[in-house]
Amino acid sequence: MTRTTPSIRTRLSRTVIVIALIWSLAVTAAVWYVIQHEVEELLDQTLQESAQIMFGLLSYDLRELPANADSPVSMPAPPHLERLIWQVVDSRNRTLLRSHNAPVAPLLASPTVGLADAGDAWRVYGMRLPGDRKWTLYVAQEAAEREEASVEAAQYTAGMALLISLGCALWMSYRLKRELQPVADLSQAVLLFDPLGDAADLPPVSRAELAPMHRAITSLGARLAQRVANERAFSAHAAHALRTPLAGLDAQLAVAMRESPAELLPRLTRARLAANRLQRVVTALLALFRSGNSPHWQALSLSDVVAHLSFDNLTISCEGIDQIEADPDLLAAALMNLLDNSARHQASHVSIVVSQGQNTVIQVRDNGSGIPEVKRLQLQQALDAQDYAERTGLGLMLSDMVARAHGGSLQLCRENQGCAVELHFATHHST
Repeated sequence: MTRTTPSIRTRLSRTVIVIALIWSLAVTAAVWYVIQHEVEELLDQTLQESAQIMFGLLSYDLRELPANADSPVSMPAPPHLERLIWQVVDSRNRTLLRSHNAPVAPLLASPTVGLADAGDAWRVYGMRLPGDRKWTLYVAQEAAEREEASVEAAQYTAGMALLISLGCALWMSYRLKRELQPVADLSQAVLLFDPLGDAADLPPVSRAELAPMHRAITSLGARLAQRVANERAFSAHAAHALRTPLAGLDAQLAVAMRESPAELLPRLTRARLAANRLQRVVTALLALFRSGNSPHWQALSLSDVVAHLSFDNLTISCEGIDQIEADPDLLAAALMNLLDNSARHQASHVSIVVSQGQNTVIQVRDNGSGIPEVKRLQLQQALDAQDYAERTGLGLMLSDMVARAHGGSLQLCRENQGCAVELHFATHHST
């Protein structure tokens, strides 16, 4: 029994849940640590200040405090950095006693009990001291110190949260890339998928969501291959079935031309030319579909191939390299169609020039009427895109298919007079 692989949705859901839990725990721990650190620091400082205040107050009998509104004094305390200051004011809100760094002037405009703000500088807490003299104790913390503690706590929390979020985002990005890699692999496989080639199977997929797509593409490729095979078989059978009747028709027309009166010769000649062209097309189709679009490479002489291609009122010359590697039947079919095009465009002479570099280039140039530049560009665009339907003739289409079967392409050259077509074949060495 085949083990079902987890789906992308399931794997991503698990990843998101794990990341969310880790992120929540990490942020909670970070916030807990920062707040605890800051609060404990403030509590410790408050405890120390309170002890120092109590130390000063207990150094005197409250009834014998050297309170003097005209010249307030500071209470004795060990050397320290004051983070909390304090004042003792009388009922008229005059400073009687204060800590080392406390201002001489009262912190508040009138005796106040509880929390209050002394402008933007201090946060004050007032307490009424025991006794009938109605003295008030002010304990204050500098607002800048409180703001600094708040800002530091916020900065630490935000910084750690951002670092954790960044780490989670990078992890998520990595996981997404890993999970979507099978989709990219399938896309690349589909891009290279050739249902008509030898390896007509897509590689297996590793994710459950991709299995239906894999089956659909494979099924589509199989149907396409079957349809192409049927069309090839039909074309080959049709071409083979037409070949013998056309040969007989040509023979009968030849006899008729010898025995007919002179006034019928022009019509019989046109009929025989049409029959010959149809026979060449059928021969090309038969050669193409017999090969299955896969060339049978062999060394051949171009002049020998051309010698079997005879056209009335058309002289053919071969130049350049004569020995090349190609499929003789496919090459003959391509040349037959190109020469037929030249004959139909009033050409009287065709030169076939072969050159070799990285590719084998067979140029077919004639002195016919040629192709207008706009039409040439449109035809080349159609050939490059293999968009033959209603855009190219049968001759160019078959020649382009032969060139592609040889690993090359067909190029329509720009010419001031006549027409030049180049068949580019990949260089091949038969074994």
